[in-house]
Amino acid sequence: MTHCFSKTDKYKLQRWESKLSTAETAQQALEKWLFIHAAGVLFAEKPGELLIIKKKLSGLTSAKSQEITESFCSSWNLEHKLLDDHGTSLKIIIYNTPAVNRRLSSASKKILHCVLKYPFGLNSETFLDEITRRWQTSGSIPHEIGIALGYPMKDVWGFMGITSDPCSGTCGWRIFGNPEPSIRKKARYQSARSLASQYLEAA
Repeated sequence: MTHCFSKTDKYKLQRWESKLSTAETAQQALEKWLFIHAAGVLFAEKPGELLIIKKKLSGLTSAKSQEITESFCSSWNLEHKLLDDHGTSLKIIIYNTPAVNRRLSSASKKILHCVLKYPFGLNSETFLDEITRRWQTSGSIPHEIGIALGYPMKDVWGFMGITSDPCSGTCGWRIFGNPEPSIRKKARYQSARSLASQYLEAA
């Protein structure tokens, strides 16, 4: 399967697998799970991925899960942030800083600052800090996190009721307006996950 990866991706894969080969079983299991579920970020230019790690299923403490996530991200030159640690799961976003910054730069300033009341001068860190604060304050996920997750802006704003485009379907998220760009983007993300899963199965 490695022929489907770029030369840079192959190098990162080899480096990651080499490091993982000496890790404990629990770390190997979680990092492989992260590899599949964050594949869109790794291989399909997805800015970020929201991951929900079930505490009972992983059998790991919150601190250990975050430590392993940090190890995974360091292998792939990514960042991560704990968004919520209440209840039975951890909610963590794994993200590519430049990609999230580009998304924020392309977002409507009128919506982001005037409607949603985000401060000016946002970058990936300050945006996700505010997402975390709002999530923990309200107890529910701020839907504008879709900006960092690579959903089309029209779908983020449409889902929030900010724009008037009609809902035209679903593809893992609700689509508003022209469905084609959303479907293509979802297919690219899904293809990356399938590729990662097949890679691990063949290893």
